[in-house]
Amino acid sequence: MIRYSFAFADGSRADFQVDELAPAAQTLRSSEGLPSWMDLDVHRCPHCPLPCKKRLVCPAMEAIVPTIECFGQRISSDTCDLTVEQNVVTHQAHTSIQNAARSLIGLQLALSGCPTMRKLRPMARFHIPLSDADHTLFRVFGMHMLRQYLHKGKGNAPDWGLANLQALYQDIHHVNNWLAARLRDASQKDAAVNGLVILDALAHEVEHSIQTHLEQLAPYFATPNLSGDD
Repeated sequence: MIRYSFAFADGSRADFQVDELAPAAQTLRSSEGLPSWMDLDVHRCPHCPLPCKKRLVCPAMEAIVPTIECFGQRISSDTCDLTVEQNVVTHQAHTSIQNAARSLIGLQLALSGCPTMRKLRPMARFHIPLSDADHTLFRVFGMHMLRQYLHKGKGNAPDWGLANLQALYQDIHHVNNWLAARLRDASQKDAAVNGLVILDALAHEVEHSIQTHLEQLAPYFATPNLSGDD
């Protein structure tokens, strides 16, 4: 269980509990009686494989609704004290609301029933709050390579060339764009929207690094010359 606790400058608090081990929902619920921006067919992602039936909830949007309700009336540049309790580890930071929202939204999306975002589920299991670009890149590529190893063990062709990973992050970019459109309909302020924008910027950096052959991470794997030879 992962617990996010926010303490705001006005003295208010907000707490979220996310079960990173919970199975993804297998069915979509009706959006009858809910706000229009939660409907699957409102700002629907063009590549969404879910059935085109009226009055179904977008599973990605459903996962982040509690965050929207909390941050929808807050200014993104305001700061908060964030505490994340994760098993036996506690993370604490004083950061902008948009950065804290970005971290929580990313976790919630990876655990959602969205067919695209749920492919990041292994990263949610090994979540790093407020992770920077290097942390994200390392975990993304590690997740992908382990997935290909497991595919190969089942007799499937592995994607060592990273084409599938690049395609995934292109899809993630599309999902983030359409979710941002929903959030603009739902949010009175900009904290939740800007949190998603930052999340999308990280996704873009991953996609760019795939295209540039992982040069950004290559120095971490350099073998030192311990022989004393030049």
